Amino acid sequence: MAAKIDMAESLPGDTKTLEAVMELISKADRFLLTCHVKPDGDALGSLLGLGLALMGRGRDVTLFTEEPVPYKLGFLPGTEYIVNEAPDPLPPGTTLVILDCNEPSRIGRYGQRFINQASSILVLDHHLSRGPSPGQDISGDHPYIRCILPDVFAAAALVFWVLKGLGWPISRDIATNLYTAILSDTGSFRHSNTNKTTFEMAGELVGYGVDPYFVANMLYENHPLCRQHLLAMALDTIEIRGHGRIGLIQVTPEMFRASGATEQDTEDFVGHVRCIDTVEIAIFIKEARAGQVSVSLRSKSSFNVAELAREFGGGGHFHAAGFRTSGTASDVRAALLERLDAYFGDSEETDV
Repeated sequence: MAAKIDMAESLPGDTKTLEAVMELISKADRFLLTCHVKPDGDALGSLLGLGLALMGRGRDVTLFTEEPVPYKLGFLPGTEYIVNEAPDPLPPGTTLVILDCNEPSRIGRYGQRFINQASSILVLDHHLSRGPSPGQDISGDHPYIRCILPDVFAAAALVFWVLKGLGWPISRDIATNLYTAILSDTGSFRHSNTNKTTFEMAGELVGYGVDPYFVANMLYENHPLCRQHLLAMALDTIEIRGHGRIGLIQVTPEMFRASGATEQDTEDFVGHVRCIDTVEIAIFIKEARAGQVSVSLRSKSSFNVAELAREFGGGGHFHAAGFRTSGTASDVRAALLERLDAYFGDSEETDV
């Protein structure tokens, strides 16, 4: 029987769903853990943190991501266990755990197969749910638990609470994964989702042996030169709109070719617009391949960028969201500005 969680001050809402997650995890023997495509620090850190804990308890665990681990996250302990192919069909009795994601389509091309073949399903996430519940895509009477807490700063926090509630040991490697997830998803403790609990949890993880300097160095001071060349080109594209309240930056296929950089090298480009003093809404438009565009949205105001992202088929948090779509960077930019210019009442453009 899983232990009761006694964290009334740190855990938003009641704890019954997390306790149900713990109960299912404590009884299951075989797991497939996965996360969203193009995994970030929170997705991989949560996957690896929980995965290593399960392995330490002697469980049969498969760690799956559709794409290889991004180079900048290759330092995370346990990445050697991650595979990009999974058995078909899944072995009987497999519990599917979806981390940092609550929409089957975001798992990738195998997502629906995993859902159809799993014996039970857990979702641990902190993003606002969009559209129909993933449960509507699940047939049969499989146990299915969705633990989605949008007010929590990282999916890794849910993993931490589960491990603590189960009374399982947290090794240095597990702690490093969870700490990295929290550090990256709070923007080094700068984002609005950072609170007292964030620092308390990070401090406890450091107590388990995490080296904060090492993690920060690997995340933020370990870029290839080609990334800096791409950033220089992107900075030349900055535009300011809406009386200074809207900032945009973009990269195109030509920039990728000229710099030799990859999509992985564009992480936090949006931050270079967000940091402008007058900017309230920051937009990064990335067209890595012709006709395929992804957009990162950030807000420093009361404007809900998750709602804006949902209009384009995406989602996220109130202050941080995004979406992917077909088209060109210029087409997507025009559509976004049409929507935002109507809100801010200004269509004047300023190059910086």
